Amino acid sequence: MIMSIDSMSIVGPMGFKELLAANSVQDTIIQAGDKGLVIALKVGGKDFVLGRRRGGPRYFYSVDGAASVLIQHGITGFYVDTIGWLPRTLTKNQKRLSLPGGTSGDI
Repeated sequence: MIMSIDSMSIVGPMGFKELLAANSVQDTIIQAGDKGLVIALKVGGKDFVLGRRRGGPRYFYSVDGAASVLIQHGITGFYVDTIGWLPRTLTKNQKRLSLPGGTSGDI
């Protein structure tokens, strides 16, 4: 199920809405990309990643943000794969722990 984002075509917001209107989206997954989370779509045996209006993949910083987009568009069932992704709040706390004098009590 997990695909490399580099091998996926990008579908923009308008194309995404058209695919939804045609009931063409077969499967949806929120997965880790190189700059955050992305929404991957399975349409007719092909894999797509949700893109931005101005081009390029649309990256999300939280599972909540990506899930909100899907739910707003009527997709209430989807998979989530966060392998290789860390939330910004966790990475910020890890940096705090690595500072001199940082303790787990700082979190």
